[in-house]
Amino acid sequence: MKILLVIVTLCSVQIVTSTYCFWNTGCPYKYFSNITPYNLVRGDIRDSLVKLTGCEPVSIWGLIRHGQKNPGTGNGKYMKEAVVIKNDIVSSYERGRCSLCAQDVENLRKWQDDKQMFTKPDKLTKEGALESEGLARRLKQAFPKLLAKIDKNDYQFRPANAPDAWVADSVKAFVGGLYDKPLTIQPAKPGDDIISSYDTCKKYTDMKQNIKTNEESMKFLRSAEYLASKDRIQRRLGIDYALTDTNITALYDLCRYDTSGFTNQFSPWCALFTTEDLKALEYIYDLQHYYRSGYGASMNELFGQIALTDLLKSFQDSKARNGKKITAYVTSATMMDMVWCALKLFKDDAPLTGALRKPDRKWRSSKLAALSSNLIVVLNKCNNGPDDYNVVFYFNEEPLRSICKEGVCTWKEFEDKLTPFLNTNTDFCG
Repeated sequence: MKILLVIVTLCSVQIVTSTYCFWNTGCPYKYFSNITPYNLVRGDIRDSLVKLTGCEPVSIWGLIRHGQKNPGTGNGKYMKEAVVIKNDIVSSYERGRCSLCAQDVENLRKWQDDKQMFTKPDKLTKEGALESEGLARRLKQAFPKLLAKIDKNDYQFRPANAPDAWVADSVKAFVGGLYDKPLTIQPAKPGDDIISSYDTCKKYTDMKQNIKTNEESMKFLRSAEYLASKDRIQRRLGIDYALTDTNITALYDLCRYDTSGFTNQFSPWCALFTTEDLKALEYIYDLQHYYRSGYGASMNELFGQIALTDLLKSFQDSKARNGKKITAYVTSATMMDMVWCALKLFKDDAPLTGALRKPDRKWRSSKLAALSSNLIVVLNKCNNGPDDYNVVFYFNEEPLRSICKEGVCTWKEFEDKLTPFLNTNTDFCG
């Protein structure tokens, strides 16, 4: 009889176990769309530098997204409101209803924001400055002869979007990574600037705000995959009330804004999601980028072409012996997307839709629009005659092999590709 009572007692105990512990997972999912830390997806141009026999680099042109920043006022408001969910998760765990691992709950309980995340919206973070500095430092080490010495006629640095302080601060950090001495940074050009020409285009603004532009991302919120993910998050946390889409987005933002690429330290908030959850959330932003600034609208390609005319003219000047050693512009994720479209890169065979997430899609905002993502282009002068030049493209410090053979274009290939862009205009903006 005593044995039977023991068996009955054991069988009546409710045990909530987790099949996934974030704190000790060997390889956490690191792709967080446009808030992906650069160090999690970059290459290293010092290692991947294309070295061509008999050729010498003579000019560098770069288009770089700004570094990590604090969330804006709108996102920050929802994130701050979502922080209180932490207490409900801890309470749920103590009642045996939450299936997070004990260490994940402990890490979440101890979490505190860095005191600037919500009090200084849109401010460039320390990590963001280090991203920009690090890229510049690696460029100088990769091209020591070209960038060893520089005078006022050898460079051009400029931010886009004058009101965006984090963009201007990213340029300052980039320049600081190149040289200890102060260099002149051009002020941002408002209006029809080549690296933010979409800013003053009413047709673009109307398109971006049109409900049809967000139709596919909204459709995905009703898909079986997203709804299954939403239910999985709800059951994992075991809290008493239903999480809204706004709650889930805010929790996701807490995960990705609080993750560091330099220390490779992922936020305790990321423990709320499985890898499949993170893939679903990432796809929502892929759809948004695709239709707002990517292949989903034909005008986006034109804005990208306008930016690339500066690249062509810059290298034509260098061939004529009156170019810059280095030109670098710091801009937005929107502009980066548009340039990829102009170059016909990362284009899927069929448009992305909210009906089904394609795992092997080419359009991945976690790489194309990561923090400090960049296009670096290098003009080389070779010794087979006065007109012997070639151009090497790098994407996030890796050779962009899909643009030309091994990422190296002959001058004719380069000019043929970009010369048609000289006729691009924004008359359609009205």
